[in-house]
Amino acid sequence: MLTGYNSEVEFDGVVYHVQTEDRGAGNPLIESLVYVRGEILATRRTEYRELLEVGADRTAIQTLMERQHRVIVESIRQGRIDLLTEPPVGAEGDTTVTRKAVASMPRVSQSAIEAAKQASRSLDEVISDWLAEQQRDERVRLQVAGGEDLHFGTAFDLRIRVAVFPGDVALASGRVRVRFVTSAAKPVELAMAESDQDGVVTLTGTIPEIEKGQALLIVSVQHPRGNDEVKFLITK
Repeated sequence: MLTGYNSEVEFDGVVYHVQTEDRGAGNPLIESLVYVRGEILATRRTEYRELLEVGADRTAIQTLMERQHRVIVESIRQGRIDLLTEPPVGAEGDTTVTRKAVASMPRVSQSAIEAAKQASRSLDEVISDWLAEQQRDERVRLQVAGGEDLHFGTAFDLRIRVAVFPGDVALASGRVRVRFVTSAAKPVELAMAESDQDGVVTLTGTIPEIEKGQALLIVSVQHPRGNDEVKFLITK
């Protein structure tokens, strides 16, 4: 059994404790646990039985364990907690959330050192590619209630939720704005606030009157993880 890793990572005021351990040759499994206030928030496991079969040594397994630990720590530092808490899509025993199985690793036709290096590289590349793919596919979305029946000169009361998809994860600290945009004048900002820890913000105000033309109420959000906007037509 190899020496494990322990790290404490703080993000958005929450301290996450990451613990990664090797279960040993009898149960060839690298297990990472993420704790918050003493409770397990997420678990990631990587089985390495086939690496042992091709002759991987302790150094290679240690490298594998270090890389898994590092990827989880970096995910937390980047605010990607959802990647750790969403259900894995990989096969059982391969919860690095990828369907790229260890079975594709080199066989004994290569030397033990080359096989171990290739296995370690492949794991790192798989995780990195997967994280990049998740970030490309990620979308920030606004969900707005109260914008269905808006009229000039009347009050509006918008209940807004900001979330990241896929996963429908609430997004805090999103800068949400309500603007009045018309063909007859310059845009006017009517309200602005940041979403709370539940991704929620309520914005109120009064829609201006106009003599002619059409107008929209535009709700938008800006955040380092993405932007979105929703438009509502204002009627007489």
